Amino acid sequence: MKILLSILLLFAHCASAQICNPNGNIVIFSNYDGGILNINVDMNIPNLKIGIVSYEAVEVNLSGTYVGNVTAIEYAGYNNSPNTHCGNSIATTAFTGVPIGVTPNIEFVPPAPFNDPDGYLYIDCAYSCGTGNMGGCNTPEQVYAYFENLFSGTVYTHTIQYGCWTNTQNLSDGGNCCMALAAAPVANFSVSNNMICLGECIDFTDLSTNTPTSWNWDFTGNGTMTSTLQNPTNICYSAPGTYMITLITGNATGNDTISIPLNVIEVNSAYTINGITLTASAPNATYQWINCANNSPIAGATSASYTPTANGSYAVIVSQNGCSDTSGCAAISTVDINQMTAADVMAVFPNPSKGIFVLYDQQSLLADQLITVTNLMGETIYSTRIISDKTSLDLSQVKNGIYFITVDSQLGKFVTKIMKE
Repeated sequence: MKILLSILLLFAHCASAQICNPNGNIVIFSNYDGGILNINVDMNIPNLKIGIVSYEAVEVNLSGTYVGNVTAIEYAGYNNSPNTHCGNSIATTAFTGVPIGVTPNIEFVPPAPFNDPDGYLYIDCAYSCGTGNMGGCNTPEQVYAYFENLFSGTVYTHTIQYGCWTNTQNLSDGGNCCMALAAAPVANFSVSNNMICLGECIDFTDLSTNTPTSWNWDFTGNGTMTSTLQNPTNICYSAPGTYMITLITGNATGNDTISIPLNVIEVNSAYTINGITLTASAPNATYQWINCANNSPIAGATSASYTPTANGSYAVIVSQNGCSDTSGCAAISTVDINQMTAADVMAVFPNPSKGIFVLYDQQSLLADQLITVTNLMGETIYSTRIISDKTSLDLSQVKNGIYFITVDSQLGKFVTKIMKE
């Protein structure tokens, strides 16, 4: 019966043995009660690093054929919590059998690399490879992450238990707790438009993978405009330039960073004045000159330069690279109105027409002036007065043919030809 029980115990131990990563170089031993930890380095693992976690003091004894492979030893926990119930009294954590040139490092309850709701905020002890609240000790994931971050390597085995260390821990026996962490995030995001006009606002959408739990945005590249929201919206820019947008995403395992440039475009709406001619400064753009008196566009005034035909106030709308801006208004008071022609002050559209024409007062100078429509014989067939910048003329009842529109004003008489068809 004793032989059968021994065989079952041996089988259970072998069945539970785990190699976390066969190419790993970190071995971890975690418990609560401390005690005497005998480690037999019987595996040829180059650059071997050993991590130990306990709530009470531990006597660590190294031996084995390949003990010379050990390059680093780290203890984390309450190293000076006296241990009196694991056989010999152990006042503080100590080491024997350490290779020459290797100095064990003892960290008194160092911060855990990430907050786990089931584990403690500091590395102090670990006694279970299960899940759930660890009652003031650490989860296996926290211990796993602590040593992988510390040693910049990967875990070969992790052995974990509650009570005092017993027997010799042979590396060849493997461990019993491989709690690999979730992958660190891979940062990525999209922007509603990566080229915007000065004064516009945009939205950002997080596209990071591997379930990040934190987001840190820098929208200017210099930390003057930031956010910790996952998907920030309505981000506005008040100065032109190229901004490097940076997102850092993180989770319990690590973090990742991505940067994408954003161009904020400012349209040059400046102009120069030479005499009464206004010239926009921006090259290779689209232009529309407007009358500032009513902010209405001036028909045909779409060149970089514009020479007003009447005194007034004028501005230009400049469009370039998908953005537009309006200049300030320029006051012009030196136009010789006696030199204006009919084309300078009025236009008729459509022309030809089926009978309905619209006369446009282009300079807003003809209000309440008399309009007379005559035929080729000089006979008046229609008359009305200009009531606004747009005056409709209904000639639907007259015969098709050529007619003349005459406007008598204080500026003079202006005549233009129309055709009804």
